[in-house]
Amino acid sequence: MIDASESRRPAPDAPEAAPIVVGIMYPAGWDIRPAHELAADLDAVRALDPRLEIVDCRYVEPEGLRTARGRPGAADRPELRDLAPVLTAEQRDLLARAEIVLVADLPFDVADLAPRLRWVQSCAAGNGQLLSAGLPSERIRLTTAAGVNGAPIAEFVFARLLAFVKRHRDLDALQRARRWQPTFGGSIQGGTLGLIGVGGIGSQLARRAKAFGMTVHATRRRVQVPAEHVDRLFHPDDLHEMLAGCDAVVSAAPETADTVGTMDAAAFAAMREGAFYCNVGRGSFVVEPDLIAALRAGRLGGAALDVVATEPLPADDPLWDAPNLYLSAHCSSAALEHFTEVFRLFRDNLARYLAGEELRNRVDAQAGC
Repeated sequence: MIDASESRRPAPDAPEAAPIVVGIMYPAGWDIRPAHELAADLDAVRALDPRLEIVDCRYVEPEGLRTARGRPGAADRPELRDLAPVLTAEQRDLLARAEIVLVADLPFDVADLAPRLRWVQSCAAGNGQLLSAGLPSERIRLTTAAGVNGAPIAEFVFARLLAFVKRHRDLDALQRARRWQPTFGGSIQGGTLGLIGVGGIGSQLARRAKAFGMTVHATRRRVQVPAEHVDRLFHPDDLHEMLAGCDAVVSAAPETADTVGTMDAAAFAAMREGAFYCNVGRGSFVVEPDLIAALRAGRLGGAALDVVATEPLPADDPLWDAPNLYLSAHCSSAALEHFTEVFRLFRDNLARYLAGEELRNRVDAQAGC
């Protein structure tokens, strides 16, 4: 729904036109581009409307707290509130004035701290930690950066899948041992890829899978609506049926109360013996002891996790020693390109906001995604 108040804004040249305060609040360390690229993006934002006042004031929560706040029910856990950073005077002042913010994190009960806030743009696809801040609300819209990383993450997934199928680890070990021993891998052509989620990442995976000559199956609730490059759609209730017919399965689903623990012992048992599993969605999607058990039993041929339940992963976690597991520290995206694409999305949404139009990637308050 479009907020009717936006359509009543004074024209930019009207004498009563008030500033539109835009807060840049995501962690500065996440944007690793040269400083001039960020400056150019901010200038492009300012150029959209002379009323825009951009305030750079970052709010950052520890990685562990951000992960914990992404879990359903986090808003009701007082111990998490105790871990939240104390707001500085500058942060409180910005929140009191801001109408729009570009963020990764926000304080609990942000609506009370930010009475003028109308729209929050996340710089990430996941939004669990922002849901725990009380978003979206009747007054405050929330949009995500879903799709921004679709192509690079899809490339990462196929790099992991191909490394598994082509036995790159075995080949590397032979090279280190200086042994000339032909070691042949298999082929993904003619295989079936299963996608749990066909959003921004899943759609890019499906496109690439077809280029490799694969059949693509996927789950989503609206099975009656065709998905490009997907040969067959399954309802989430029929996940195990889909798993049974796939040579590789990739999870790229958002975190909601319905998705936590989806990949458990029963799900891994439903997969084809020797199949490959990859998770680039949310760590809570996988019951990690069940994954380790499936790998140790040889039920799964291999797996790749770019996200885990506890981030950063403790050094003594058993995932480190799980056989045939490829681990990475939530880094499947392309860091240099990420914020270029985030700002492209932000500018497009900001132009829509100023025109009173519907925003892209708007989060549904009831569905949480």
